[in-house]
Amino acid sequence: MLYELRCRFARWLAYRQTVARLRHVPDRTLADAGISREEIRERARHASLHR
Repeated sequence: MLYELRCRFARWLAYRQTVARLRHVPDRTLADAGISREEIRERARHASLHR
């Protein structure tokens, strides 16, 4: 149970960090990477599940 809690917290933290970092990336750089501002949360969620 504690292990699952730690894993969930780690995924949540990875999600929050990814969102924060992507929000600071300039629009041009996001566009070059094929990411729109509207996709940031979705991309962060996907990234946090694969860490």
